[in-house]
Formats: sequence, structure tokens, C-alpha cells
Amino acid sequence: MKGPLFNIPNLISLSRIPLGLAACLFLVRNNLVPLVVVIFIGVFSDFLDGIIARKTDSVSDWGKIFDPLADKIAIGAFIITMAIIKAVPLWFVILFLTRDALIAAGGLFVTKRLGLPPSSNIWGKLSTLTVSVYLTSAAVCYILDSTLWPSCLIIAGLDPLGLISLGFVLLSLFVYSSESVRMLRNS
Repeated sequence: MKGPLFNIPNLISLSRIPLGLAACLFLVRNNLVPLVVVIFIGVFSDFLDGIIARKTDSVSDWGKIFDPLADKIAIGAFIITMAIIKAVPLWFVILFLTRDALIAAGGLFVTKRLGLPPSSNIWGKLSTLTVSVYLTSAAVCYILDSTLWPSCLIIAGLDPLGLISLGFVLLSLFVYSSESVRMLRNS
């Protein structure tokens, strides 16, 4: 693997794991302000680590692993917590976690075959962002016990933000799968 194991961008990426766990705790305790602050920091860090890595020429193979791994752990823990408290539909959680597992397994397979991890792409980043916005919105509505939120559910327990995030989740799975197949064929 090329590049340092622990540099500033990689540490920023890894910080999303405890941030995600803190968000779960704040959600369960119905602490709205700390929840939103922690989620904002986590989402912002997802953009900051890449910017710092590129600006300081410290992009590394480890970072290509840590960044999506931290996202998967943090969002995975949060979405499971959301399912436990029934703030999002269980089928969406299962679909999301299955997609993440397939992308992770594909990434490991490509890394083993080609010797380098595949890079994140814009569709994966947009998927992470839209799911983060949807989960944040659902968490805020859950904590505030909004009477408006149930009336916004339009298809299978999803509101419009949920439907948009569902579209990006499916699109990112398709794009990552297609790119992995292309990389393997070209090797």
C-alpha cells in the first residue's frame, strides 16, 4: 500500500467512526442540538479529508480504504439505530447495508486482484450525502415528534428525501459494480 497509514486526512476520515457512534447516543437520548452538530461535523469531515489530501499531496491507498470504511461504519451504526427506534423503514436499512456490503466486498476483491483499492466516485459521495441528509431529517422529525412528518411519507415509508437517497443508493451500487467489472476486464 502506498502512502502513510496515519496522516491528517486519514485521521479525519477515522474520526467519523466515533462521531457516528456519538450521533447514535444523542439520537437515543433525544438530544437534538448535539445530534445535528455531530452529524454536521461528520458530513463536513467527509469533504475536508479529501480536500486536505489533494491540497497537501497526501492521497494514499490507506485513505482510499479508511474514507469509505469510516463512512460505512458511522452511517451503518446510525441507520441501524434509526431502524431500532423505527424512524426509518427496516427494508431501506437492509437495502442500504446490503449495498454497502456488496461495495465493500467488491472493493476488497478488486484490491486483491489489482493490488490497489478502487477510488471513491462522485456517485458514492452523493449517495453518502443524500442518505446523511435523509437520516438527519428523519432523526430531527423523530426527536421533535413532528405531526407533519407522517403525512410526508409517500411510498413504502419514505418521504421525498428518502426517495431521493434511495435513488442515489441504487445508482451508486450500479456505478461501483460497473466500474469494478471494467477495472477487472482491463487488467
